[in-house]
Amino acid sequence: MEPLVIRDGLTIPANHLSVSFTRTLGGEDAATAARKIASTVELRFDTRGCPGLGPVELRKITAWRALRADRRGTVRVVCGDFRSRARNLEGARELLKRVINDALDSPLEPERPARRKRGRVGLIKGTPTE
Repeated sequence: MEPLVIRDGLTIPANHLSVSFTRTLGGEDAATAARKIASTVELRFDTRGCPGLGPVELRKITAWRALRADRRGTVRVVCGDFRSRARNLEGARELLKRVINDALDSPLEPERPARRKRGRVGLIKGTPTE
């Protein structure tokens, strides 16, 4: 697989991208049942350790809701719009590129403070500590 060029100065190396193919789950009509080839593409990007990403870019990408990064920093994009694997792979690469660009262009939102737990506030015993 080739490296993915996001923008000038940011390229995702091929060893940080992984791809898997699955079957499209559809109805039970004859046209869908006859198409048993695994053509839906799942493209995963491991953000941890990517050489082109600084700490600010990494936080923007992992915090962007459309990317839905998991705890390990892996971003997953699924494309099954076309009938062939090659078209779905290109579609997934373009989708990943577009969403990462959107994430990097957005301002970094400040993190919301954690909700105070009942035990820390003292509500369990009935007397607030603050």
